[in-house]
Amino acid sequence: MNAQSPACHAIILAGGSGTRLWPISRSLFPKQLIALNGDLTLLQETLKRALTHFRPDHIHVVTNEEHVFEVRAQARSLDPRLEAGVIAEPRGRNTLPAILLGLDAAWRATGGETPPTIAVFPSDHMLGDIPRWQAALDEATRLADDGWFVTFGVPPTHPETGYGYIRRGDSIADRSFEVEGFVEKPDHATATGYLKDGRYFWNSGMFVFNGQSLIEAVHAHQSDLGHWWESRGDRPLIEGYTSIPSISVDYGIMEHASRIAVVEADFGWDDLGSWEALYRLGKKDESGCVRRGDTMALDCENSMLFSRGGKLVGIGLKDIVAVQTRDATLVCALDKTQRVKDVVELLKAESSSLAEVHLTVHRPWGSYTVLEEGKLFKIKRITVLPGARLSLQMHHHRSEHWVVVSGAALVQVGETETLLTENQWAVIPRGAMHRLSNPGKIPLELIEVQSGPYLEEDDIVRFEDVYGRKPK
Repeated sequence: MNAQSPACHAIILAGGSGTRLWPISRSLFPKQLIALNGDLTLLQETLKRALTHFRPDHIHVVTNEEHVFEVRAQARSLDPRLEAGVIAEPRGRNTLPAILLGLDAAWRATGGETPPTIAVFPSDHMLGDIPRWQAALDEATRLADDGWFVTFGVPPTHPETGYGYIRRGDSIADRSFEVEGFVEKPDHATATGYLKDGRYFWNSGMFVFNGQSLIEAVHAHQSDLGHWWESRGDRPLIEGYTSIPSISVDYGIMEHASRIAVVEADFGWDDLGSWEALYRLGKKDESGCVRRGDTMALDCENSMLFSRGGKLVGIGLKDIVAVQTRDATLVCALDKTQRVKDVVELLKAESSSLAEVHLTVHRPWGSYTVLEEGKLFKIKRITVLPGARLSLQMHHHRSEHWVVVSGAALVQVGETETLLTENQWAVIPRGAMHRLSNPGKIPLELIEVQSGPYLEEDDIVRFEDVYGRKPK
């Protein structure tokens, strides 16, 4: 194992939505926050890997305001020192502004005169060989310190149409090459030609930059972002973030820079970006099937069954992916899994909540699960963590009835506070200011019955919140 880098900082990008893994991954709780390949979530796997090479105070995670509390909780559970490095974007602006946010945090942390070298990683990739990853990262850092803009290229193993490609040029060192060009996601025939050619890598989306070189490139090629960067002074760079251009680092910098290097990423990389990838990497039975959750397969071949809902049974399936949650089911040909993102776009066009949220929704204070809903009612199971409290709020269109299942609930309605325990209940009238807290040492579980003509989550007037969430 390599020693931790004393100078280089890691920036982990954790704001994606993971649309190709719907219905497990949804925009308000995407794949990087989910455990798909073991006990740790993909974000935690990324952080654990980063800790083998970077000091905890040199690891910065850039996410968004919707995910920041869950990201902080997952970072804290892995190593409490990591929580301080989590940064929230007020609005998604693609990868280049997110990287600059991380660079700003890294520079302020060092207190030096020049910005540090940074290594940029997505939060949802899998790497199989950590020592080889560390060696490639060392090589990339040396190149970046010599003024190269460095990316990592994965030797392709099949004609993948879901990745961009990098065409390599002359050799720089044993594992690194000059970049001749970047190629968009190809069709199958073109990808097959790239595989036979031998000069093409998959674009992994990982980078290493000298901080000063990156800032100079931003000024040269993205003047709006350059002005925004220069306006930072003593102010947090987050100010003015919602008005800057949305642009990726690939389009904004890598397609314009002159000294671009690619380091061979021969360390078992996969982006876990589709159901086909999870099938390909999964442990298969004697019929070539991968099964996760409460599933049964009869006379099935080369298929994947994945259940986070009830019992999922497949009979006579061949080359099929079947995924079940409590509120959605996906059945897809194994070679068509890239089209799952099209389903998500159609759901968004229909204004369906299935593209956005799960039945269980995570909040900084705990979570709630929708158990049943109809035209004028909704029933939830609410879990409040020990010591946590919801915001002080009111609703224009609904009343609520709370029944405590376990634990202790401190209920405030207007100016009156009442302590409730198991089997006790409270009524929250429409328009009443109220708050729910857990003063106990164990999680509070309760059932909430909402009634009224409008029951969506945007009917919240928030007056006060200990987590700093903005009023709705």
